Amino acid sequence: MVGEKIGRRKFIQGFSAALASVATGRAWNAFASATASEKSPLLEFRTLGRTGLKVTTVGMGVMNCSDIAVVLRAYDLGVNFYDTADCYMRGRNEEMVGKALHGKRDRVFIQTKVHDGDEKKMRSSVERSLRRLQTDYIDVLVWHGFSSADEVSNPTFQEFMVKMKKEGKARFTGFSSHSRMAPLLREAARVGTHDVALVSYNFTHSKEMKEAVALAAKAGIGIVAMKTQSGGYKKERMEGLNPHQAALKYLLRDTNVATTVPGVTTIGEIEECAAVMGQSLSKRDLNEVKGYQAFLDGRICTLCGGCAGECPYGVHYGDLLRAVMYHDGYQNDALAREAVVTRHSLEESHRCFECSSCSVACRRGLNIKDQVQQARSLFA
Repeated sequence: MVGEKIGRRKFIQGFSAALASVATGRAWNAFASATASEKSPLLEFRTLGRTGLKVTTVGMGVMNCSDIAVVLRAYDLGVNFYDTADCYMRGRNEEMVGKALHGKRDRVFIQTKVHDGDEKKMRSSVERSLRRLQTDYIDVLVWHGFSSADEVSNPTFQEFMVKMKKEGKARFTGFSSHSRMAPLLREAARVGTHDVALVSYNFTHSKEMKEAVALAAKAGIGIVAMKTQSGGYKKERMEGLNPHQAALKYLLRDTNVATTVPGVTTIGEIEECAAVMGQSLSKRDLNEVKGYQAFLDGRICTLCGGCAGECPYGVHYGDLLRAVMYHDGYQNDALAREAVVTRHSLEESHRCFECSSCSVACRRGLNIKDQVQQARSLFA
């Protein structure tokens, strides 16, 4: 009843504003603006692989968000898939999600993550996540940040996830990856033990990645796409270009993707992303995507994986490049620091300066050595 009263009040206010502006010729614009917030997105659902979960094609990546009102707005819009992690904001992110979705648990799906370690540490991590999320179970529990095929098929990891399922702590399990994603997806399809794969996937990725996504989806793995806007640059930094809706539309043309988790921090951003559901890609959208691609070339790593394994000294520069992306695109140094804090990347990176020239060739013109140096100056 309260919602109906608020709706009528906004309608009356909007209509009055429209009448008042007739003389200036802005009547229709004022009316449309006042009623736009009343509109809900056209919800679009897909099945998350063998899990059978019916998820909205646009979910919410909560990682960067510290405002509970944004999560609540996502819920009001009908978004039903939320991605967080045990380490985001040192646990505060999970706490916020738990608070926001308390009492709504049977109408949403929560995905969170666990880092590899001994069983005692992993169990403690899962238990903390359950407490923070105020829930008895996690819908999708994924390993955080796999980067090799050996991790995908590791029997110890698989045994732990089987235990979590049997104990009712997780309904479905999988892994996430920011690098070497195509071979990892192929291995996951071969092994057949993972229900879900959370992978960086957007308009910058190659045909190889698209084929790997298709193979994994055919094997019953639910594909969740992250990094969908490839750096999340604000339009102010792109000379007015605003390609984020277009980037989502472009990705959702691939029906092997069950859902996406764009990282949002404001109510306006979640409304913008949710509005994409059920919308087709226009010629204008395609031009915006092309413009964004041109903007990104030579600027940041797009996590395409094309240079994986090319360093003759085995430097894991991928984490460093991702940290620079978080710093330059997301403008979130805390998140950038998390990308390297538990890795040996910084320690290894001194080897980059022992080479007279870098043998790693970026397909998009990125100077890898300069990026590594930037990461060292930021976080060393």
